[in-house]
Amino acid sequence: MKKTNIKKNKNIQTAVIKNKTNMNKYSLGFGLSLVVTNLLNAVILVVKEVSSSVMNVMKAALGHHWTTHAVLLLLVFVILGVVFSIYEIDAKWDSRKLMYYVIGSVIINIVIIVVFFLPYLIM
Repeated sequence: MKKTNIKKNKNIQTAVIKNKTNMNKYSLGFGLSLVVTNLLNAVILVVKEVSSSVMNVMKAALGHHWTTHAVLLLLVFVILGVVFSIYEIDAKWDSRKLMYYVIGSVIINIVIIVVFFLPYLIM
């Protein structure tokens, strides 16, 4: 295994941490699609659990509501990824900003799902 020589200079470590990289259009497009799809996941989950008619339609569509849920999210992810990649989005986006959006969407998704199911877990 090859050893890497890491300098202990504080200025160099700070420079590496602050380094932001520009992204190509596909990374940005599908990254933003991930953010939207992640939030949509929680919304679909809550709506189908609250509405029996939505649940029944999703069950009838592909045999099981989770299958329909997954196919919908996959389609949204791919379609939005392509659309966001085709349209040149502002150059202000970099990898760090996208990372914060992805992490934020995951946290919001978890909070929505936990808050929704918390009353069922407490009972």
